[in-house]
Amino acid sequence: MRKLLALLFVGIVVLASGCIGNQVGLTKEKVLNALQNIETAHYKDEFSIRMHFPDPKTNRTVNITVSGQLIGLFNTTAGLEEGNMSIKTHMMGFDIGMNWPYFINGSRAYFRVDGRWYNVSHANDLYSRIRASLNLNYINDLLKKKNVTIEKLSNGYAFRVNVTFWEFANATNQTGYLEKLWDVNGERIINVTTKSGWVEVHFRDDGTPTSIETYMKLVITGKDLNGGKDALFMTVHEKVSLSDINKPVEIKAPKGIESAGDFEEIFE
Repeated sequence: MRKLLALLFVGIVVLASGCIGNQVGLTKEKVLNALQNIETAHYKDEFSIRMHFPDPKTNRTVNITVSGQLIGLFNTTAGLEEGNMSIKTHMMGFDIGMNWPYFINGSRAYFRVDGRWYNVSHANDLYSRIRASLNLNYINDLLKKKNVTIEKLSNGYAFRVNVTFWEFANATNQTGYLEKLWDVNGERIINVTTKSGWVEVHFRDDGTPTSIETYMKLVITGKDLNGGKDALFMTVHEKVSLSDINKPVEIKAPKGIESAGDFEEIFE
C-alpha cells in the first residue's frame, strides 16, 4: 500500500456535462483563433485532492487531503514562466506543507527549495504541473477532440464536457510519463477508472478563456506484494483563472539558476 501511495503522489499530486445557457454567437473557430493569439497572462491555479483507502491491517479508512495553489505568469513567445507553488497535505493527524518558487525556460524547469535552485526534467510530472501555459493546449485539445457546445451566459460564454482521467492526462502531455511510471516489465501495475469527470471553460465575448475548471472522481487500483489488489478512491477538483491576458510581463532568470542542482538530490 505504501508503494501504491508513493506512485500515486508522484503521478497525480505532482498532477466537467450539462446545459449552461443558450447557444449563441461564439464559435469554436473564434476560440481557437483567440487561443493562438495569447502570448502572456497571469494565472491562479487552485486545486484539492481527497483520497481514502482501507488499511488492510486495521480495516479502518485512511483519509488524505491535499490542497494547494500556483500563482504566476507566463510568456509563451519567450517560453518563460515563473511563479510559486504551495501545497499542504493532511494525513493521519499530520500536516505537511511546502512552498516552492519555480522558473521555466523552454523545456527546463527549476524549483527553489531551502534557498537553492534545482533542475527538474521535462519528463517529470512536476514540469507539467507548474507549466500553466499548457492549459491553453488543454482547451485547444478539448475543442478539437470532444463534442463541445459553447453556451451563452449573462457575462460571456462557457462549455462543459465530460472527460476521463486518461483524456485529461493526454491533453496535458502526461500520458507517456504516467504509462512509464505505472508499467513494470510491460505490465500495468496501476489502473485508473473514471467514475465521473468534467471540464468547464469560461470565455470572454471575443473567445479569450478566463477560467478552466476540472473535476474527477477516480478509483485507482494496484497490485500489492501478495498479488492481491489495493484500491484508492480519489476526488480531484482544480480551477485555473487567467487574468491580464496579453499585457506586458517581465520574466527574468533568477539568481543562482546557473548553478542549479539535480532535483533528485532533495530526496537523497
